[in-house]
Amino acid sequence: MKLALVTTPWNSASRAGAIARELVRHLADTEQIEVFVERGREGGDYFGWKARSASALVPREHDHVLHFVADEPECAFVLPLVRELGGCAVLLDWELAAAARAAYPELAASGLRGVIRALREGGFDEARRYAKSRGGDRPASISLNRSIVRFADSFFAPSESLRELILDSRNAPTPVGVLDFASANWPDLAHAVREQLERFPPPRTARKGLLLRRVREELRRG
Repeated sequence: MKLALVTTPWNSASRAGAIARELVRHLADTEQIEVFVERGREGGDYFGWKARSASALVPREHDHVLHFVADEPECAFVLPLVRELGGCAVLLDWELAAAARAAYPELAASGLRGVIRALREGGFDEARRYAKSRGGDRPASISLNRSIVRFADSFFAPSESLRELILDSRNAPTPVGVLDFASANWPDLAHAVREQLERFPPPRTARKGLLLRRVREELRRG
């Protein structure tokens, strides 16, 4: 199986990145792995692989794409990537407000652009609470997780309760595996990942097309 792992760099202080590293240790013996990190942080060593820029990721070149996501600014780059490409999200938190604010700077302000982004990331009720908070630090009951929950094709979750939240939000048949990361039984967890990925759907081709994606990346550089 050819896997693309979208995660934080090796030396990043990231909870999602730490879980990715432990799983990689036990997946690498049997799977072909490529590691993708935030654009501009590529090139570092990752268990002997050279980490590549997430902007170079082409889903159809892999059997599966695993995005590791937690509610931390280090995971901000994953949100627009999943919205664009889909794939399988290893989702560690239901609320992604900190990651969303880092991914979409307009959420840090109290203007119309922030409300529109809150609507896209959380729906009408969350956008209303966001507007009342005037873009405040952590408004109550605001998850801002739709880039992941609505746009990933499949999931791994750390608990049955998070699995139920994902299914309730999507209201559609969705493959969701439960992995008990708290057990730290990494060989068994890696085995479960392999087994369940065999039944999960493959990654879809980028919605917006690779050419448009390259143009957008160049504009961001400029």
